[in-house]
Amino acid sequence: MHRLIKPIFWTFLFLLMMIVIDQFLVQVPPVHPAHAAVSNFYQDFRSRLIDLTFGEKQATPKTVAAVIEKQQKSQKSSPQKVNRLNRKQVKPATKSQVKNSQRYLYSDGKGELHFADSLGDVPEEYRGQAQPMGK
Repeated sequence: MHRLIKPIFWTFLFLLMMIVIDQFLVQVPPVHPAHAAVSNFYQDFRSRLIDLTFGEKQATPKTVAAVIEKQQKSQKSSPQKVNRLNRKQVKPATKSQVKNSQRYLYSDGKGELHFADSLGDVPEEYRGQAQPMGK
């Protein structure tokens, strides 16, 4: 019996440390950019692991159109408030503007796809990964 106490103690201590680290990365708001990067990675990894283990098996979308449809469905189920000050007035484009314009596709930090009419419309932190759309 005495031989089992030591391994049980260290196993319990190891599991307790893992729980503390898990809760730290999930619940403590990041202050430093490195903490934010590790926390984002861990939360994404954890959610994917939980989905694989306990969630339904979902096929990953194979095309950009499938990703967009999935995103639109999730936005309909959880409507977001739109600030009136942040809304842009949409004007129809003239034929010369359509010919000369180049649209861009980029992904934000959450993995959501966004479209922009010009590279200037893409936020600075995502300009490096923005890709021009083909015709």
